[in-house]
Amino acid sequence: MTIDEAPAPRPLPLLGTYAMAPGDPAEEAELYAAVRDLPIAGLEAPLLPEDHGLLSPAWRERNLDPAWDLLVTCIPTVMHRLGDGDRYGLASTDHAAREAALADVARARDLARTLAEEQGRPVVTGIQVHSAPGPGRGSLDSLRRSLTTLAGWDLAGARLLLEHCDARVEGQDAAKGFLTLDEEIATLEALGPDARIGLSINWGRSAIEGRSAQTPVDHARAARDARLLGALVLSGAADTETAWGPAWSDAHIPPRGPHPALARSSGSLLDVEQVRRTLVAAGPVPVAVKVAVRPSTATVDERVAVARASLALLEDARG
Repeated sequence: MTIDEAPAPRPLPLLGTYAMAPGDPAEEAELYAAVRDLPIAGLEAPLLPEDHGLLSPAWRERNLDPAWDLLVTCIPTVMHRLGDGDRYGLASTDHAAREAALADVARARDLARTLAEEQGRPVVTGIQVHSAPGPGRGSLDSLRRSLTTLAGWDLAGARLLLEHCDARVEGQDAAKGFLTLDEEIATLEALGPDARIGLSINWGRSAIEGRSAQTPVDHARAARDARLLGALVLSGAADTETAWGPAWSDAHIPPRGPHPALARSSGSLLDVEQVRRTLVAAGPVPVAVKVAVRPSTATVDERVAVARASLALLEDARG
């Protein structure tokens, strides 16, 4: 193979650093400084319910590498708002609750514009939104109207992604309990390709929904077949109680693997073979790795070791 025929470099993954960050601001800054040395293209980063963290210029200056891309997820805000009132969400049939959800996504839009202006490039590459509040309090028509509104916004180069979370399934407790993937696909297909809204699949949340490691593979394939898959987030799940909580908790358990840093997550259903199968089903899309670390008293070095081992497992799965 000549130099001209050499394959293009494989895109680096994103890292959901916020899920593994310590609560102390000084240790948090130390963690973000340390992950700059990891092989990542940027972060999956949270939109918080108040203007802290990513929305704070001081926080960004302290913790973010200007070269990083950002995939912003609105889920921390969504779950906080649902704790205050169960009708909140882009799919809500309650007008005021739906408008409140749109206003929260507008904060992510404004962040994307601010960063693009500051750095002269699209920094926020994607904004993940959600089909809350789920059946009963939400509807496909309300979700369609919300997404139609969002499709008309200038997102400074970011792509809007509807992140599938576990849907409500009769006979089992839901972690999120939003709309089904089929409903979300149907809604996006009705909007048409001009809306430029895609889907993202979170491995752990799909596994929680189906109570199986097969469900994320099926969901990734379905989203890809619909030509809507825009991102894959590798976050684990377990069918037994672990240090991360009860079985089927949405707690971002790391994958299981031979590296010593992954010893605590031996109960995870996500391993190198499941990552490989899901990557094949998903095809060439941006990938993020999101892991939380136990115990909560883990040092920064221990947290970085878990991240490094998880990223290495992804690389092994890619072959």
